Amino acid sequence: MAEDKEKIVSLEDRLPQLKQARKKRANRRFYMVLALILFLILLIVYLQSPLSHIRSIDVEGNHVIDETEIIELSNLNVDQSFWQMKPGVVSEDIETHPEIEQVTVNRNWYNQVVIHVEELDRVAYQQSDGQFNPILQNGDRLQRVQLDKPREDAPLLHDFEGDQRVSIAQELADMKPSVSRLISEVYYEPNDQDAERIRLFTIDGQEIVATIDQFADKMTAYPSIATQIKEESMDGILHLDVGAYFVPYDASEDEAVDLENES
Repeated sequence: MAEDKEKIVSLEDRLPQLKQARKKRANRRFYMVLALILFLILLIVYLQSPLSHIRSIDVEGNHVIDETEIIELSNLNVDQSFWQMKPGVVSEDIETHPEIEQVTVNRNWYNQVVIHVEELDRVAYQQSDGQFNPILQNGDRLQRVQLDKPREDAPLLHDFEGDQRVSIAQELADMKPSVSRLISEVYYEPNDQDAERIRLFTIDGQEIVATIDQFADKMTAYPSIATQIKEESMDGILHLDVGAYFVPYDASEDEAVDLENES
C-alpha cells in the first residue's frame, strides 16, 4: 500500500509539469498556425498590390539593336505580374529577332527583370537594288536594314550567295576586328582550279588573292606582310592561297617574291 501511495503522489506531482508541457506545445502550434495564416494573408495582399508588378526592365549586351525594340519583342510591361512572367517564353519571343543569337532573362530582387542578349555580329555588307544590306556572322542577309552606302566597319561583298556567303561570313567573324577592318571589298572569283577563290582589296589599296577556306588564319599574317611590302615599295598582287607570295604587276608568277621565307 505504501508503494501505491508513493506512485499516486509522484503522479500528482508530475501532472502540473505535464499540463505545462502540453500547454507549451499547444502554444507553439498556435503561433505556427498564426504565423502561417499571417504569411498567406501578406502574400495575397502582395500579389494583389502593385508591389508584385514589374517595376523595371533592364537590357544588357545590346550594341546594335535598340533597347526599346528588345523590350517590345519581350511583350513585357511594368503593369504585368512579376511572378507570372515566364523567362523561357520571353527569351523565345526576343530570339525571333534575326540579329539576336541568344537571350537570358532573369528576375532581380522582387520586381526587376534583366534581359541579357547576345547579338550576331555584322561582318560585311552586300548591295541589292541600289541599297546595302548588312551580312551577319551566320551568313544571313538583313533585308529589313537598307543603307544608302555601306559603313566602314566591315567589307563589301560582291557575287557571294548561298553557301559561299555563309562561309565567307564565318571566316570574317573568326578574324580579329583589327584585321577584318583592313578589308575594303571581297569578290568571289572561282576558277577551274579553285571553286573557293576570292579577290579582295584592303583599305590601303592592296590587292590580295586567297581562298575562302582558312581565310581567317591566312589573314592573321597580313599586317606584318603589309609592312614588309610597304618597306620594299612593292606594287602588285599578294597571294595568300598556297603559302604567301607577292607578284609585282609588271612581272610573271615565275618572278614571285616568297614572303614566308623572307619574313
